[in-house]
Amino acid sequence: MDNPYWPLDNEVRFAARRLLGQPPSGDSHASALTMLWHLAEEEDADLIADVLEGATDAGVREDALLAAGTALAEGEEPNRRLLELITAMVLDEGLDVRDRRKAMHALDDLDLPEVEDLLVRLSESSELKLQVYAAGCLATPVRLRVHRDRVRRLAKSWPQDAGWEAKHVREAVEGFHSTYWKDTEVDDPVLRKAHDELIFPLSDEGCLQAFATLLRSEDPVAVGIALDHYASSNGLRHVLEDGERAEAYLPEVLARAREVLRRPMSPAEVSALNMIGAQHAEPGDAGLLLDVLARTDSDAVREKAVWMAYGVLDEAEVKDERLVAALGDLILDPSVGFYITNTKETAIRVLADSLGADADDILLRAFREGEPKVQAHACYYLVRTGGLDRHRAVLEEVAESWGDRPPWGQDPIELIFGKPHSVHWEGHRLADPDLYRAHKRLRAPTVDESYHRALRMLLESDDEAAVGIALDHWWSPDGAMERGGEAAREPERALVLDRIREMLRQPPSPAELSREYGPEAKHLTALSALDVVAAEEPSLLAEVLEAAASDHVRRRVLDAVEAVFKDAEEADLRLVDALGNIACDENVPLNDRVRALELLDESPGTNSVDALLRATRCPEVEVQAAAAWGLMWEEVIEDHRSRLEELSASWPVEEAPWEVTRVRDILNAAKE
Repeated sequence: MDNPYWPLDNEVRFAARRLLGQPPSGDSHASALTMLWHLAEEEDADLIADVLEGATDAGVREDALLAAGTALAEGEEPNRRLLELITAMVLDEGLDVRDRRKAMHALDDLDLPEVEDLLVRLSESSELKLQVYAAGCLATPVRLRVHRDRVRRLAKSWPQDAGWEAKHVREAVEGFHSTYWKDTEVDDPVLRKAHDELIFPLSDEGCLQAFATLLRSEDPVAVGIALDHYASSNGLRHVLEDGERAEAYLPEVLARAREVLRRPMSPAEVSALNMIGAQHAEPGDAGLLLDVLARTDSDAVREKAVWMAYGVLDEAEVKDERLVAALGDLILDPSVGFYITNTKETAIRVLADSLGADADDILLRAFREGEPKVQAHACYYLVRTGGLDRHRAVLEEVAESWGDRPPWGQDPIELIFGKPHSVHWEGHRLADPDLYRAHKRLRAPTVDESYHRALRMLLESDDEAAVGIALDHWWSPDGAMERGGEAAREPERALVLDRIREMLRQPPSPAELSREYGPEAKHLTALSALDVVAAEEPSLLAEVLEAAASDHVRRRVLDAVEAVFKDAEEADLRLVDALGNIACDENVPLNDRVRALELLDESPGTNSVDALLRATRCPEVEVQAAAAWGLMWEEVIEDHRSRLEELSASWPVEEAPWEVTRVRDILNAAKE
């Protein structure tokens, strides 16, 4: 986005310069240099040199080098002092390789003979990382005109695991051969020489002449290579020093590409189609495309022809019915591979985007008769163009036939039936037809009495997954809340509370009911619903805490209690009693008992005192100490000093819980 602060650029520069003229304070120099990295002008070079000479902090030195690169690039002539200072850093073998690279980075974009000489010197360094970095800087298209032999020699000497920069250099010295002809060479030596000059030109003029030689030849491969170089960002524009000079050739390139499609130059067809593409296609190209589609048996050619058809149909006010029919036939043609290229998917997209609802007949046929992945893509584009409202019955019928295994992820089924399916039971299909219909109703986007009937049917069923799915729709923000707000939850609230209570007392659900969550699905569903109601239903929270079916459930409920306590002014007595019972229950793991006491300690108000006192009578030192620590309030200590001192005297001196030391310190401090 545009920077809204650009009108303040000068004020920011002045502020940065003022900061750099003062002794550093905190990160002041780092902040100022960061601004000059973006905004430095030629006149800032000496100021940056001052900072660079006096920098003792590695971070400030790094920021100064970034700012230096900007200041040097802004000058018509580089500031000699700053240039020499950075050059000395690059050549200083006493510096870390990383610092020398950063210094070189400040210079490597400058088009100066001394910078090129410096890169050549650095490329002969004994440090491999410096050598690779310098070679990478010499591997730009323009510098390769002079240094290709050097860079190729260096690249051959490196180990295969020299890193991504070495890989980039190797690719650069190989050059861009073409897009579709990488394993093919032209036979004619003149054309072969032109191809070499196109990949590694010595001048822009020579490059353009070589390009024209290939483009105007009668060799289909040479023409295809030329078209590839024009179409690719790694081709002609990349190797030209002035890439805009290629624009003058665009009319000739497009004319040549269309000529290829009219003439029997089939080897170059894929390059011609790629060159014209959707961007340069015109309504008059429909006939060319029909001829290509009728005669080709190449998946690559079909794919590019279909993409070009996008531009033809999109640009035409009146769509060419012959081209529309040809794309429809291609979608259903069993000889056209779906998994080799994206041809059929692209054809579906082209028709849907270009024709909208007028593509319904073709897409519905593809939806009914196509292979599974074709069905999935036809479904996606039908829904995207509003086809769900026009053809809901047909779409649902085919989606039903997919069962719980859609042909393309979960997307097609979600598009038709709505989402969520659920949270913890994703992909499970309810076997009972009535329950399945009820589930389908919950996924629709509206709430009315039929929605609540469906929700109650699922909640009241004996099917564990059905109850879980209903609970997920009830608590999830993407379920009832999204369809009707908080009011959509209220009619089934009491029934939901009963189901939460039951599910958290029961053993885990069968693993096969949930692909992702396995046997934990039932408890996770109920716990998620419990989180939603916990603050308003402390009695339910207390009940499920004491009746938890597993240690995992209990720990999740303890988390819910903590969240409720954070937002309460006074701890609910039922929750306090439940925590006290957990703390004193010898059958509960010790960690959970101590956690319950920690919650009592943190609970709002003073309702927890009796429960904490009860826990001090437990035999375990860990429980006693945690309970005693919970009583270390200024207004409580004196009321129970004798009990606390009795406990303190009985506790061990070594290897005791941390609370023991803290309790003793507070008791002793009170005496003093």
